[in-house]
Amino acid sequence: MLPEIGKKIREAREEQGISQKDLGMALGLSDKAISAYEASRTVPPLETLLRIAEELNKPIDFFINSNAPDFKLETRLAAMESIVSQLLKEIRKIQQHLGVTDPTP
Repeated sequence: MLPEIGKKIREAREEQGISQKDLGMALGLSDKAISAYEASRTVPPLETLLRIAEELNKPIDFFINSNAPDFKLETRLAAMESIVSQLLKEIRKIQQHLGVTDPTP
């Protein structure tokens, strides 16, 4: 699992088109620290890994679970659409209960 973290950091960083130096600067770390994480010479503390995940727009599971799916925009949008659909159903139920005649689209 530990070597996977470094590989995943590099993969996510390169996907974003960010250099080790730029990622380090964004996190208040040196490019050498980022290099050490990516080469699996050291493992970032959990707090740092959380900050890396946030900076690289990845869920923490992407780094620590080699079986975790990469949550792409399409997946996130589908989940949001499902939530919105459920909310609209609930709004309609409340409107019916209150006798509101102006239905929500």
